[in-house]
Amino acid sequence: MQGDLLPAVDVLMLCRPHSEPPSVVVDAIHRQNDVNVRLHIATGWPRGDDRNRWQTIARARNQIKQRATADWVMFVDDDVLLDPHCVATLVHRLERSPTLGAVAADYDLENQTSANAGHVGMGACMFRGDVLKSVQFRSTANQCECACCCEDLRRQGIGITYCGIAQATHLGKANRVADVMPRPASHDDRLAHTPYVLAAFDRRDLQRFEHQFLRSLRTWGNTCPVIAVTYGLYPSEIRRLTQLSNVHVVARPSNGTMVPIRRLYEFAEITQRLPANAAVAYWDVSDVIFQTPLDSLWQSVAMRPDRIHAVIEPKGYPDNAVIPAWSLSIHDPWHRRNAFELLKRNPFLNSGFAAGTAATLHRYFSAAHRMRTGPELAGTTDWGDQMGLNLYCHQQPDRWHAADQGWNYCVHDRHVGEVTVSPEGLVISRRIGKIPVVHGNARSVRQFAISVHH
Repeated sequence: MQGDLLPAVDVLMLCRPHSEPPSVVVDAIHRQNDVNVRLHIATGWPRGDDRNRWQTIARARNQIKQRATADWVMFVDDDVLLDPHCVATLVHRLERSPTLGAVAADYDLENQTSANAGHVGMGACMFRGDVLKSVQFRSTANQCECACCCEDLRRQGIGITYCGIAQATHLGKANRVADVMPRPASHDDRLAHTPYVLAAFDRRDLQRFEHQFLRSLRTWGNTCPVIAVTYGLYPSEIRRLTQLSNVHVVARPSNGTMVPIRRLYEFAEITQRLPANAAVAYWDVSDVIFQTPLDSLWQSVAMRPDRIHAVIEPKGYPDNAVIPAWSLSIHDPWHRRNAFELLKRNPFLNSGFAAGTAATLHRYFSAAHRMRTGPELAGTTDWGDQMGLNLYCHQQPDRWHAADQGWNYCVHDRHVGEVTVSPEGLVISRRIGKIPVVHGNARSVRQFAISVHH
């Protein structure tokens, strides 16, 4: 059949925030046989008032379906790999079945294994174009948008079912946060209180993570799990990290967004899955050196479980030039004035570190991510998450606790001679002695040419 006579199909793909669909998934869509596909990709962005992820996805499906103009429209999740004949098979099934409004490939083998009879997943689901126009995706507290869609169609007398001969494979299960994160047993109180260290980095900082960040952390007896979110690493590099003791890797593709911005969403997802009362801390991977056990930090978190532990930078307003630069570049006039006034009146917090319980940090990461994607910070020249941390904490002072500066000792902006290296190779401060955690912000620690030994 010639190309202009083949059925046209609009394929709609929703991506998770700050991620890109795997090339193998996209290529499989473009290589479909006996159909002409037009691929449309969009991101399902959460809102602050979304009661769950289902509501976010339902809204995103309603938005992206407006792009479709073909007689046949198919939703494909960004982690579902289609067989070369999958799309054409679904079209032919609908052509032969006038009572069906939608039919799907059973990529999760749900029709064979699930007791949830009648549920049809939307991850590889073909709709008649006119039927999809009448669909308004929704969700409830207990039902995903797929279940609600099936219910609404059948109530109108329109059928939806799986097609047993349409082939597709679910790739995502092997690389989801839930599958790579450590799973503490729910009945073991000791494990429920295991502390966690979070890290996020791209290929630029891979060597620093392995040979400086992780090595110095372990040198001082810190055996806690490290959850490493990586961006743009090669498969061989990911495999190497997964072989490290008590390191759990969440691999993500690179998309050009700076790590301190991307980690807000990733860390929000991770902390939501950890035990709510577990102590959690993160540090910037680049130029961070640990020089102490973290036991007293975890104890401090346990004493103030509802507070974010943050460290004040050496310089605040008016001595720190980034405060007016980052706040006065915000587009919205009200938010611009509000941010500037908050940072003028309050200590300037460094976002290269924060600690707290998983529940406390989850609230922060989620709120800061919304700020970065909303009017509160639209236009700011802050390339990271520092404005988000400061606004979140200073909007309500009881949200944060001023941690000892040693937990994130910023080397930059110190007086000459304040920081030196001892004959034993330790970074020390003239005022506090050995620095618990050295943070070479602005690459300032490199002047000491420090190497971390086993």
